[in-house]
Amino acid sequence: MTVSLTLYEDRIAPDRTLNWVAAPRGLFVRAGAIRVERHAAAPLSLRAEACALVTEPLRIAGDGEIWTFELSRRPISAMAGETAARVVLAHDLDLDPDQPLLFRADRIRFAAGGVTPRHGHRGPGIRRLLYGRLAAEIGDMLHRIEAGNAWFETGNAPVIGRNLAPASSFVRALVLDPALKGQPTFLPWTPEDAAKPRGVRPELYFDEIVTLPAPG
Repeated sequence: MTVSLTLYEDRIAPDRTLNWVAAPRGLFVRAGAIRVERHAAAPLSLRAEACALVTEPLRIAGDGEIWTFELSRRPISAMAGETAARVVLAHDLDLDPDQPLLFRADRIRFAAGGVTPRHGHRGPGIRRLLYGRLAAEIGDMLHRIEAGNAWFETGNAPVIGRNLAPASSFVRALVLDPALKGQPTFLPWTPEDAAKPRGVRPELYFDEIVTLPAPG
């Protein structure tokens, strides 16, 4: 059984609107401003660096750039060409699509010289760097992450993040066990790591239990 987590990038202009069917989506406005019209709910007005969870069918208008974290029961291999062209990063997760999931989005900010202790997380997720530069040790690999780069973490591999800029920040979407609602996902790798400062400042956007629409 599979649930896919996908990060899309879309640019809209005053003469273009987006119309999407129901799905759990975290809409992060990277630049500009948008208006989100929802079925049987009040519209949302979102400006740059705002983020909101929308699960119902929607229509988006405005002028700007949107990063969308989306959950689907459709595997990556089943994406159509037009949809695949919007993808920044996508991963299939070994989860039951018929069971509720905890969908969490937040933002992590690094100060100058910030370093996280070695750690894991209680679930997988996709991250994308907004600005700055990071060096990330993920398992036995070292990655240099520039603004706009996206990456996936299983949560099971040890990670150390080092800020290489005056300030760096990324947005993140995690897929978690519903029992973790309101609970931290950060797992220090050793007792020594647990005693170290986190080195970052998180900002929660949403932390909600969602269900995937039935097929068809």
